[in-house]
Amino acid sequence: MRRYIFFALLIVVLAAPAFALRTNGSTVVVPVIGRFPGGFGSQWRTDLFIHNPYEPGQDVTLNFYVTGGSLITRTATVGKYSTLAYRDVVLNLFGLSNAAGMLEVVTLPPENSGVEVRARIFNAGSAVGEFGQSVPGIAKEWLRSQAQISGLSGLNNNRLNVGVANPNDVTVNVTMYVADKDNNGLASRSIPVPPHQYVPVNDVFTSLGIAPREDVTIELSTGDPAKPIYGYASEVRNDSGDAIFVFGTSPNQ
Repeated sequence: MRRYIFFALLIVVLAAPAFALRTNGSTVVVPVIGRFPGGFGSQWRTDLFIHNPYEPGQDVTLNFYVTGGSLITRTATVGKYSTLAYRDVVLNLFGLSNAAGMLEVVTLPPENSGVEVRARIFNAGSAVGEFGQSVPGIAKEWLRSQAQISGLSGLNNNRLNVGVANPNDVTVNVTMYVADKDNNGLASRSIPVPPHQYVPVNDVFTSLGIAPREDVTIELSTGDPAKPIYGYASEVRNDSGDAIFVFGTSPNQ
């Protein structure tokens, strides 16, 4: 009898659907790319990678929504199973030496199966070498109105930064809620984010006036399923500059 129960459970497990995050799509959002001065004569730069995992080649439009500036658009073709690499993309593709903003990579019909996009934002020119972080692009169709990021720390020489990008055509009002590991509320803030822009909150604990601690969860939410966002956190070491990038997820699929 036990054997039959075991096999019945095994069939249920094997038949259950498997869920995984899909990052590729016909419109892929990279929350921020940039090129701007860093400390001690260094320079923040962004490398961009666009991969086509399909056949045939695909035409794409790159929309760079410059913060405080105008939309800049470029087009390109990504061959089948191929990757386009743009080094120092803000300067070499968009022609700007000092700018930041949200990027959308849109696959054009008829071959709009979607592409995968990744950015590397890094500091160059420092005496101690380069350091940076990888920022994944996520398809707009897979973004949600809620972004939760957990296990974040402002202790042990870490500085916590948070950001939210708005891929919608209208301004969204985002509520940022900070809680400890037991979901006790620590602080909240309302953040208006203009269309196709991103808003950073640097040094979260100082900005919100709360004592730094470990293992906090930050939730960013519009409260409207029709208004998805890309929420993220960047945890940076104050001593080395080493950073990790964490994108927010939602339990509401």
